[in-house]
Amino acid sequence: MKDMRILFIRFFESYYDKTVPAAMKRLGWEVGEETFYTPADQTRDDRLAQMVRDRLKGRESSWDFCFTVNFWPLLAPVLDDLGIRYVSWSYDAPLAFVGTPEMERKNNYIFLFDRGQVRNYQKQGVTRVWHLPLATDPDIFSREIEKHGSDYKKCGVSFIGSFYYSPYPSVVKELSEHLRGYLDGLLEAQRNLYGYYLLPELLTDNLLEKINADLMKKKDKSEDAAVFAGHVTKENFIYAMATRITCMDRLTLLALASGITDTVVYTSNKPEEIATALHRAQINGKVDYSTQMPVIFHNSSINLCPTLRCIETGIPLRALDIMACHGVVMMPVSEETMEYLENGVDSLLYSSDEEAFEMMKFYLSHDDALEQIRENAFKKVRSDFTIEERLQTMVKTLNEN
Repeated sequence: MKDMRILFIRFFESYYDKTVPAAMKRLGWEVGEETFYTPADQTRDDRLAQMVRDRLKGRESSWDFCFTVNFWPLLAPVLDDLGIRYVSWSYDAPLAFVGTPEMERKNNYIFLFDRGQVRNYQKQGVTRVWHLPLATDPDIFSREIEKHGSDYKKCGVSFIGSFYYSPYPSVVKELSEHLRGYLDGLLEAQRNLYGYYLLPELLTDNLLEKINADLMKKKDKSEDAAVFAGHVTKENFIYAMATRITCMDRLTLLALASGITDTVVYTSNKPEEIATALHRAQINGKVDYSTQMPVIFHNSSINLCPTLRCIETGIPLRALDIMACHGVVMMPVSEETMEYLENGVDSLLYSSDEEAFEMMKFYLSHDDALEQIRENAFKKVRSDFTIEERLQTMVKTLNEN
């Protein structure tokens, strides 16, 4: 697999901007890089498509394939027309669009970390998608921890991430009492169920029609409801429900943690949005992914990682990064966490708030057990979640398809 030539195309600043090109070079591949502006619409931007076409035309034979972080539908027809294979690897789930004809371009190789998402696209008839778990680079983080390890004090529990803004509460209050009660029941059922994603099955077309009809009838609507009125789709309403549940998950677990140990939160959310629920926690602003985040993961006894609920089965990058920093990750059970990780050995996996709370109480009083999990987690990502191995899997898929 040596002597490969890859063009890394960048449309936004991603977590893989440095690590993936570095891994390609370690494999002996030649890597070129091209950076463009971030389009407002991933599916269509004629000006950007022409810019890419102009920059690559005449160089079609220079690359074995072009690579992007996340799939960009606007790029697929350009590369297909030029006869260049297009490889993408997404760490977002779900993708910011539903199945599109551009996904079926013959030169596409779309790798998704969430097996559930792959199954969903395949049900829609999309054939150019493959499952590929994410990976991380422990060496980059180790260097930062060595340089900045004393910048952040040790704490019992930490959380780095968003609490999301969901339009669900303001939209659902505009619905009839019966419909509102039914949807709140669905939300609560999913909230209490880890390891299985109910919402896509239960949010039926008939139910969506009723939501749209209710919103269209209401005259004085909230801003969110006005935006949704007549435009509720399965995808956007499920995402609104999933982000609402995720916010509830994170606030609940952090509130429980802050009652038993020093708990520190790093988020881009405004403090007043979460201060009431987390009045016992220390709330800070967002931190830098490359320099600050690794130290916090390393210096926390437990790193809470409640997964965005619309990730159906996959292991998010944040969890792997925690493990790569000699950190202990606590996250919900899912199809793939149970397949690739081992509860109590290299991670802490919970199936309810109550179980998570009991785990926190036990492990915070057993430092030796936490230390063993740290070591096992680091060994796990170094052996099973390397970017080099994932890149080699991509090339094997290209050669076979």
